Amino acid sequence: MNKDIGIYIHIPFCCSKCYYCDFTSYSNKDQYISQYIDSVCNEILNNSEILCEYNIISIYIGGGTPSYIDSKYITKILDILKIFITNNNVSITIEVNPNSVTEDKMKVYKEIGINRVSVGLQSTHNEILASIGRKHTYNDFLNALKIIKKYDIKDVSVDLMYPLPGLTYKLLDETLDTVISIKDEYNIHHVSIYNLEVHENTKLDFLLKEGFVKLIDEDEEFEMKENIKNKLESNNLHRYEISNYCEKGYESIHNINYWKQGIYLGFGTAASSFFTGSRYTNTKNIDDYINYYLYNDRSITVIEEKEDLDKLGSMKEYIILSLRLQDGVNIQDFYQKFKVKLLDIFNEEITKMVNYELLYKNKTNVYLTDKGKDIANIVWKEFI
Repeated sequence: MNKDIGIYIHIPFCCSKCYYCDFTSYSNKDQYISQYIDSVCNEILNNSEILCEYNIISIYIGGGTPSYIDSKYITKILDILKIFITNNNVSITIEVNPNSVTEDKMKVYKEIGINRVSVGLQSTHNEILASIGRKHTYNDFLNALKIIKKYDIKDVSVDLMYPLPGLTYKLLDETLDTVISIKDEYNIHHVSIYNLEVHENTKLDFLLKEGFVKLIDEDEEFEMKENIKNKLESNNLHRYEISNYCEKGYESIHNINYWKQGIYLGFGTAASSFFTGSRYTNTKNIDDYINYYLYNDRSITVIEEKEDLDKLGSMKEYIILSLRLQDGVNIQDFYQKFKVKLLDIFNEEITKMVNYELLYKNKTNVYLTDKGKDIANIVWKEFI
């Protein structure tokens, strides 16, 4: 039986760049779209020998804003990938922004097999959205949900973020209540709620340093985190990963493959792959990417970063990734994968974290305690 593989497609185009965004994305290069899509298709075809040997379990189209570009380009990519799909249960996700969802696009998405939509909301309050450079409103979000429902896509995920400039405990609580109140009506079975990271050279970094905006203190942020967990879990959205909540059976297949150190290929600028023990990332330079894959310029080095993991490195990474999940590291699965016992190699590190009440260990699993989830970076450092 062929091994499973996940596929990630990076669409780097947006109508504008959000103030916090550090991803490889462009708001002023629409003239590249057609050539870029052809380049992505060529990159996929260049990997056809690999794709023929694996069972594709998930396709995730992210960005950028995939819903920003014409749906014909998404169709073109999926038509290529369908050559390699051998089962009828592939999870196919597309990320959308509320202001770029249209009936025409959603109709096409449904026809070409997209069965999961991830909507970037961040907040239900328009003043908060404006403070981070989002170009949509809450009403845009509701209209997008209505269109998604009309085309019978029954697996919807919503992205939220905290803390944000101007976001108080009360406002975040209202956002949570609003999403919970409409989740059944609009098939919202999954909520990703990310802790804001301020990256250098972003507009948000500039605004914070110059004092134009500010964020809440750590104590209020902690209270927000506790409220998020309690409110979502009490409304049938269980926390299956540090930043992700869902109803049973609606976990992100694509992301679980990442967290379980599964095999995946990424196509497009800045897309990362993990294959045969190596991690590598495509160039962030869109001109180099297009010249390499569309115009066959082999003088260009299209792989920007590559890391070959040895066995110890692979084990450490497996632990860090698995600990993101609610069930943590399954001791038997670890042995099956590496043919060594987890506690023979990492007993000292695990015991130390157990004593600090950051990890819990039983006969079958090692996983983060609630305290450990709040300061998980301290745990990760033990395995780096």
